[in-house]
Amino acid sequence: MGRIRDYLLRNGDTLWRKVIPRLNLLLVGVCIVGNCLTNAGFCRPVAWAAVLQGVCFLNIIFFTRVERTRLRGVNALLCGISTGVFTYWCLFLEAWLLLMPIPLWFLLLLVWRNFIHPVSVRLRVWYLAGMLLCMLFAVVCMMEYRSACKAYDEGRVPNANPMTERIAGMHFLYHTCICIYDGWRPPLHDPALVLGMRLNGRREPLQGMELKDRVKLYRSLYPDRPVVLPCACCLESAINGYSTDSLWE
Repeated sequence: MGRIRDYLLRNGDTLWRKVIPRLNLLLVGVCIVGNCLTNAGFCRPVAWAAVLQGVCFLNIIFFTRVERTRLRGVNALLCGISTGVFTYWCLFLEAWLLLMPIPLWFLLLLVWRNFIHPVSVRLRVWYLAGMLLCMLFAVVCMMEYRSACKAYDEGRVPNANPMTERIAGMHFLYHTCICIYDGWRPPLHDPALVLGMRLNGRREPLQGMELKDRVKLYRSLYPDRPVVLPCACCLESAINGYSTDSLWE
């Protein structure tokens, strides 16, 4: 143990600024390739979520190199946001342990360097501000989902609330939980929908409606939007007939 401690003391900065970024780059690659092949994770994020996930991936790769530059405040803010995103990963993956160690590793690094042992104590404020933004976003999702559920209960479809479209497309366009089985799966992942549903006790206003009826409802409410996408959720989805399913007839 003494030799290990001495080695870390001598080479800690090199490990932190060179080895850790390369390791995180490898893990990000594993996540992306694994997601494309197996849908075990974020699947195909909607546009805003894809941009946010990309920013968080870049942040977890480069934050150890940026934390001592003039951008350290922005870096800490992004680390706070990334902490919220990777916490969401853990909540979405639930008890599926195969991928859980990766976001947990990212969280350990972010919390350690930005809250427990930051380069500067002031950076904790930026870090906590990023986490607060994630919490506020979750509250907005909860309220929007609740409003959309009320609209469906009352027979209204307020187009101004995009959550009503997400609810109508549940289980054939949008998935709401991790799903590992042979066959095709709903291809899109919108964290706003998942957060809204879970923060409202997993309530579904269209609970019990058959998929064919959901597709008909979606087509009637949003005739200009596709119900089947040109991209299957994963290789298994493409092989097992996602695009040719009788559901779309």
